[in-house]
Amino acid sequence: MTREQAADPSALAAEVARLADLASLKRLVDRYLASLDEGVFDESWARSLFTEDIEMTFPVGSHQGIAGVTGFTAEIMARWGRTHHHGSDPSVGLDGDRATVGWSLIASHVHYGSPLPPDASEYFQLGGRFTATARRTPDGWRFDRLRLRIVWTTGAVPGGVTQVDAQTLDTRGNAAPSPVQEPPAEENGRMATTLTAEQQKDLVEKVFHEGLDLGDLSAADRYLTADFRNHGSHDDSMRGPEAFKHTIKIQQSAFSDIRYEILDFISMGDKAAIRWVMHGKHTGPFIGIPPTGLQVQHQAIIWFRFEGDRIAERWGIVDNFTLERFLKSGGRPAGPLTPAGAPGTGKPAA
Repeated sequence: MTREQAADPSALAAEVARLADLASLKRLVDRYLASLDEGVFDESWARSLFTEDIEMTFPVGSHQGIAGVTGFTAEIMARWGRTHHHGSDPSVGLDGDRATVGWSLIASHVHYGSPLPPDASEYFQLGGRFTATARRTPDGWRFDRLRLRIVWTTGAVPGGVTQVDAQTLDTRGNAAPSPVQEPPAEENGRMATTLTAEQQKDLVEKVFHEGLDLGDLSAADRYLTADFRNHGSHDDSMRGPEAFKHTIKIQQSAFSDIRYEILDFISMGDKAAIRWVMHGKHTGPFIGIPPTGLQVQHQAIIWFRFEGDRIAERWGIVDNFTLERFLKSGGRPAGPLTPAGAPGTGKPAA
């Protein structure tokens, strides 16, 4: 503080406020890093650190929105038995109610089953840098953007890590490893996908198993884009992850013991098609039919479009007709279509 600032009350107050903001932002960084090692990821934790529209970009995945951020973080951290995150003093740029924050990181990850100290541990270690932006809220400073770039690693990654994002690797001066894809480009105003055909299939299987089989609504937040479109669904007017959450709720309320089986998968660039059959028990109302207790097999053909590492759109041709006839008949197979009424009407038999 200069002598002139000390003599000017308004300048003194501004300087004190600036120092208070710097201290608050440093505590925000410290709280975040410490929480990763403590491993308690609940709603209180999320709201103490992030804004409603938080965006995270990590080497093994991305997430947007405070809904589901607990599951996204827990899934990443669950790969390790113990962790130790050490960060440098953050560099902070203040601009009124917004701030940029950056700090270097060394993180050690101990594998499950590794011996306890003082015996040597089996670990994976990385060095990198966090860059973030933060906003002042009524409850204090909160991160609204958080990105980790990895510069170096040593040791073995956990078995669950099958891909990394080239955008979160610092490869200056190095040839990019062949498994790492280039950052997504814009195609016709839309972000291209970063996923291979095999990764697309893996993503779709996660969506169906975690979301539709298990009824986990947060799967929509993890695997769908913020403006996801669910064409040909129960309500086409809905956008974003909420559209798929609506589908999950309908399926879970109508059927129990749900198991989706993907029979065929075809990938064509940023689009893929699947044919699936759903096995379940009809225990709740569905398409106007009261629960019958019948074991059903429900079939469909679905197209998906991918952006980045997420699903952006879905088009569905779902065979509700055969299922409806099966349920209304008390479990008899639907059989072939036969004319009914006047010749040429083409109506199915009752």
